[in-house]
Amino acid sequence: MPDVPATPVAVSARRILVLGILAGHIDALSFAHLGGLFASAMTGNTTHLSAALAHANWHYAVLLACILAVFFGAGFLASLVRLLWGAASGVGLMALLLLAVQAAQFGAHARLSELVLLPTLMAVQGESIARFSGNAIQTVVITSNILKCASALASTLAMRCGTSRGPALPAGAILLPGLSWVGFASGAMLGALALLWHAPLPFLWPLPWLAILYGDIASAKPDS
Repeated sequence: MPDVPATPVAVSARRILVLGILAGHIDALSFAHLGGLFASAMTGNTTHLSAALAHANWHYAVLLACILAVFFGAGFLASLVRLLWGAASGVGLMALLLLAVQAAQFGAHARLSELVLLPTLMAVQGESIARFSGNAIQTVVITSNILKCASALASTLAMRCGTSRGPALPAGAILLPGLSWVGFASGAMLGALALLWHAPLPFLWPLPWLAILYGDIASAKPDS
């Protein structure tokens, strides 16, 4: 079969910015609502888990282990969904999860619902769309994106100096990881402002962006 052309960088930039904003927004809300736990930063949660085990804080350790297990299980299922039905189905599932989280705010078990649904949401995002114009980029893991941007910038400089022997970089190798960080920071700012202003229905704010993203991906060919 012929290769599918890579998505234009401008389209990938739009998508990665939306996903970065969503991840930052949800991470800011979850950090506040869940008492310092993260919906997407499993590195931080693993550090908390190790510290909890070292201090024999078994209740906190079990809680963190459950979050990690939920994230792993949701990632597995989301990957399966993507392989069977495409990335757009994952975006639709993300919208449903946001609706479920917001609805849970009116019940007596809002925090428990967030502990399950928010890591699920972030795992679905990470497994549904992770390639942009030939670049493998995780929009829920910002540390690696900062390093990807720095590495691509260094490689470009080395090639211009005539000292690099590595392969050519895909289009957007510098721009796209950088935009992911910008989007995440912007989304986290929105989440912080929503908390500061006690804004109504903060988990529904990303729904218009997801609707646009769903239409964008559903009408496009798979990325390469």
